[in-house]
Amino acid sequence: MNKTDLISIIIPTYNRAHLIGATLDSIAAQSYADWECLVIDDGSTDDTAAVVGGYVAADARFQYHERPVDRPKGANACRNYGFALSKGAYINWFDSDDVMMVDKLAKQIDVLHSEGTNYCISQTMWVDKESGEDIGLRASAILSSQPLEDYMCFTIFWSILAPLWRRTFIEAHALQFDERLQQSQEYDFHIKALAIDSKYSVIHEPLAKMFKHEHNISHNWLYSDAKVTSNIVVKYRALKGYHEQLSLQGQVKVLEMVTLLYKDLLTMQRFAMAKYAYQTLLGMLPYVGVGRLTKFMFSIKVLVIYYSYRIFGKGYNLLKPISVE
Repeated sequence: MNKTDLISIIIPTYNRAHLIGATLDSIAAQSYADWECLVIDDGSTDDTAAVVGGYVAADARFQYHERPVDRPKGANACRNYGFALSKGAYINWFDSDDVMMVDKLAKQIDVLHSEGTNYCISQTMWVDKESGEDIGLRASAILSSQPLEDYMCFTIFWSILAPLWRRTFIEAHALQFDERLQQSQEYDFHIKALAIDSKYSVIHEPLAKMFKHEHNISHNWLYSDAKVTSNIVVKYRALKGYHEQLSLQGQVKVLEMVTLLYKDLLTMQRFAMAKYAYQTLLGMLPYVGVGRLTKFMFSIKVLVIYYSYRIFGKGYNLLKPISVE
């Protein structure tokens, strides 16, 4: 095996014994053979270790590791730990409930070789877990003329499994997953990468399948303080860190996303988290290029809707996102 072409596939997992077999089967079936697959267990209590152990025994390219106890629980710590253990010149983070098309690695590394870019994004197909039927693309587009802004605003999008990265790019810029986040961590990571280099290679063909099931379509995260906080923090950091690279419309769109989340929290009567969102909205305003009067009126309405819900339990239309022509 030529280590200069070795691809490291890094998979965090937690209690996925019933799902991870299909993921590992798709990796074993890759037409490109120079890979290692590191499964990092986040403390599973099911048969994950035994299932993965079978693959390790059958194929030395598979590895099973447990997240060290001195690292915080969560997929982000597992991804960072897996990267530290990996030896490949190319990196593909992946999830333990999705599958690769047989030529994913081969096609992406060929493009990176030929185009010399730092990473290659491929399309992803949504698949219904129960029926096995293709539902459609994960996102309608993965390329635009302003990828940082359009990714930040969800005009283009890809998930963790889509990119193949050059290790040199990740190491040169010390890119890591924020281990404090419990939501929007992929979004955060990809924004940081795009802010450094937005000239990536693209394969519009779906090279991975993402299964849509109860756990990845649930809105229960809105009831988790940690996940709501993570979502808000990432949007705030994105706007603060990169507002100068965004158009006014892009700045307003990022503010709008937190505004709508704030209103959802109010309708759910999650007032403590709504207050946190309210404070964050005020902190985001300096990074939005609208006039002082517009900012003042917006901040007043943010406060009015809060007390309207606290007192009357209604008032959704009292606050509308800032609009720009």
